[in-house]
Amino acid sequence: MDWENILKDSVKDGTIKEVYLSKVPVLRTTSHWKSVELIGRIDHKMRHSHYKGGLVKLNGKLYFVQDKTINVLREYMKWNFPIEITVITKP
Repeated sequence: MDWENILKDSVKDGTIKEVYLSKVPVLRTTSHWKSVELIGRIDHKMRHSHYKGGLVKLNGKLYFVQDKTINVLREYMKWNFPIEITVITKP
């Protein structure tokens, strides 16, 4: 299964399925933070993890940015996410 293509369009109408969220790679560092496109804010607790941060696109790929990374970079760029993304837990 090509997760990269599936994840690219996994956010629809402000929602994402939980199974897709768990497959989204975490963006920890890049030299092009100004090129990041903000998609939406996430705050969702799963069984073994807590996703608190935001979904972004960089070079057409979907990434999750942790809240602690956002807080560190807040002085260098604005992190005004346009929407709050709802996570769908049903299969």
